[in-house]
Amino acid sequence: MNKLYWIVCEEGDTTLFEGRYQGRTRGSAMKFLKEQIDRKNLSGVVFTITEIPVPLIRELIAEMMSEMGHPATPMPQPASPPAEPAPEKPAAPKAKPVPVASEGKPGNPGFGDDLWQQARAYWESCRCIRKTAEKFGLSPNSVKTRARREGWRK
Repeated sequence: MNKLYWIVCEEGDTTLFEGRYQGRTRGSAMKFLKEQIDRKNLSGVVFTITEIPVPLIRELIAEMMSEMGHPATPMPQPASPPAEPAPEKPAAPKAKPVPVASEGKPGNPGFGDDLWQQARAYWESCRCIRKTAEKFGLSPNSVKTRARREGWRK
């Protein structure tokens, strides 16, 4: 899915480039910016590349038009994006989102809190990270991290 990128690039007080680019990835937008300012890298410049999915832009505009009382008219299709260079390498896998701690208690995305309560109770009876990890099918590092984070040794 193509996205619309707004790009601003400055060096000192001078704006080197400000404009839009429609493409698939942020990397292609960076390549486009390098071509526009005629540089091999972006060292020494301050730039921002903001992406907004094109279908979302169309949706928002249609909604605003209907709120203003204008009949919903189909949005014109954008001109084709600038030709992109050779196909890009596959993107690296995205990092998993970090769970938000609720009321100071750290969450764990893979296991329920009741499992950790049972694990802590077992650990308090045997005081062995390895045995606790084996009993509950966890990695010893996960148990150590949880124990350190929640202060089990206090």
